[in-house]
Amino acid sequence: MPSTKPENSSPFSLSSLVLPFYLPSGFAFLGVGLAGPLLALYARHLGMANSGAAFIVGLVGLGSLLFNIPAGQLMARYGMRRAVIIATFVEACAAALAGLVRVPGVLGATAFVTGMTQTTFFVARLAYFRNLVPSDKRGRALSLIGGENRLGYFVGPIAGGFLAQTFGFRYAFFAYAALMAFASLFLFLWAPSTERPASSESWKPAQSLAMLRENARTFATAGTAIITLQLMRTARQALVPLVAHSLGLSVSQIGLIIGLMFFVEILLVYPVGQAMDRLGRKAVALPCLLFLALGLALLPFVHSVEMMVVAVVVAGIGNGLGSGINMTLSTDFAPARDPSRFIGMWRFVVDLGTMSGPFIVGIIAAVLSLGGAAFIVASVGFGGAAVMGFLVPEPRPRSRR
Repeated sequence: MPSTKPENSSPFSLSSLVLPFYLPSGFAFLGVGLAGPLLALYARHLGMANSGAAFIVGLVGLGSLLFNIPAGQLMARYGMRRAVIIATFVEACAAALAGLVRVPGVLGATAFVTGMTQTTFFVARLAYFRNLVPSDKRGRALSLIGGENRLGYFVGPIAGGFLAQTFGFRYAFFAYAALMAFASLFLFLWAPSTERPASSESWKPAQSLAMLRENARTFATAGTAIITLQLMRTARQALVPLVAHSLGLSVSQIGLIIGLMFFVEILLVYPVGQAMDRLGRKAVALPCLLFLALGLALLPFVHSVEMMVVAVVVAGIGNGLGSGINMTLSTDFAPARDPSRFIGMWRFVVDLGTMSGPFIVGIIAAVLSLGGAAFIVASVGFGGAAVMGFLVPEPRPRSRR
């Protein structure tokens, strides 16, 4: 297997990332797109209320949050290649088990494990990109990963809605399992090998705490802004299908609406990558937060399919403007000497938003309404835009081209 190269090694081509990263990521994102938007509806199908269904979705974020730091430490100790192959295989097994469940508790357990495996893949992929991709091409490289994510969420919900409507929810999760198995196979065949650190001292928990202290300002400013972005993104996964369900739409219709939202995002993927590399990261991060918050703020006023389409398109524009921004910022700020640990810490911090989104929706929906939950999450998003605009330093100098 090829070994990792130093950052900014020459020559470099994005095509070198296709087999080891873009194809496995594409399989994974398509699988998540198939099953992820159906998770809340699947929980409802198993007998849970809206608040309980949002809680099940939140368990994905909780598993991700709790395993971020351990994932970075394990990679520092055993290497990224081994960790990412095992993680994708375990995710395939968890997806297959989710398709077999009969009670919500087991579905919740598989959601939690899925969060753990997804964060391992995320941290490993970004650590690879930090070392392999020159900084002046990193925006485009990671915006393509973000684009794959959106393509998966464009095709996935439509296909998943069809499978659930025609054959039952479980078949969408079986398809998810098959796609993750393909991702694990491609990683086994083509993922670059990585060296272990020279000393076992480098992977001890104290090293992670030291790195957190060294980068406290970055986590307090850029981390806070991305927390709000992740909060809105995961809250949207619960809000959009549940609001659409409250309008009386079928599962297949909901899948089409979610697919439209991600189609809008796909159109922005590559231009956003170019903008990040030429205009700077904040040039796309700020409008991303503003438009996504505006799209969520429109949800309380949705009383028809037409208004639903307007809200998801505005949210889609916002999230499309943020294609790859979380990943790009984490690799920009990560030190070259230990990227996997920093990215694990970064993901731990921002996953506070990933985890809290569905739980906030569930709690507020139980106390107030879905509309109230959407309004509060949107307000937090506008606050995150203010942090991004005024407090976050620009990590990537603007290109003069």
